Amino acid sequence: MRRFLHMILTAGVLLAALSACDRPKDIPGSKLVNIFHDAFIANAYLREKNISADSLEIYEPIFRRYGYTTADVRYTLSRIAERKSSRLSDLMTSVGDWLSEEAAAEAYKVMILDTIDNVAQRTFTRTIYADTLIRATRMADTTRLKVVIDDLLPGEYTVTFDYFVDSLDKNRISRAELWLERDDSSAVSRYTTVLYRYRNDAFTRRLTVDSTHRRLHLDMYYHMQHDKREQPHVTIRNLKVVRVLPKAEAVDSLYREQLDIRIFNPRLMLRDDYAQDSIALSVHGTQAD
Repeated sequence: MRRFLHMILTAGVLLAALSACDRPKDIPGSKLVNIFHDAFIANAYLREKNISADSLEIYEPIFRRYGYTTADVRYTLSRIAERKSSRLSDLMTSVGDWLSEEAAAEAYKVMILDTIDNVAQRTFTRTIYADTLIRATRMADTTRLKVVIDDLLPGEYTVTFDYFVDSLDKNRISRAELWLERDDSSAVSRYTTVLYRYRNDAFTRRLTVDSTHRRLHLDMYYHMQHDKREQPHVTIRNLKVVRVLPKAEAVDSLYREQLDIRIFNPRLMLRDDYAQDSIALSVHGTQAD
């Protein structure tokens, strides 16, 4: 309804802005729909950019594009108002339907691009460190609960593990801690959390790594300096450090790997049947015929 009112206002501005000149022409309905369509898009763009401009500067180039003058448009609109069989609202409905179809098509293209992004990032998701089971029941075992990952690449990192601190553990408060180390050896993005006792629980943390970071440090059984360290009894399961490449880099990598696949052919992006082919390719990972 709101858009319909905007279109009516557009038509009103057109009518008010036009001035008579030479002998005018009666514009066919199909061409008038095109003119209103382009005028509405021009208005929408100006509202979005918060730009104010003289109406004639906006509309006269549109009229000329279709081979008409402002007088032709004014004459045609006045003729429509006189005809019982032809109504301005009918033209506005046609324009509204056209704009709705275009909006749906653009939304579909965005969905496809998002699908390609997601496929690319899944393709270049890597588990860079994993351990299924670590048990620490002696002080010497705690060294196995410290992990350092060198030569980090930019991307999103997720660290996860399951843990159980049982009743044989003699430490009152135990923690898990991780942080990133920069090239200058400074520590950033430090995160510390207390480990719950006597129940199975999980640890998860996401970090964003850029080119200034060189190491990731993970200590799954950390104690404060003033804490007295006692005999541990902790079990770590399903430790994983997963890296996801940044979206742009992942898409670029997918492009380099699959130069022959249709989803990266700019010419085919313009085809109407491209969207369905791309979705099928993204979901099934097969090359279209």
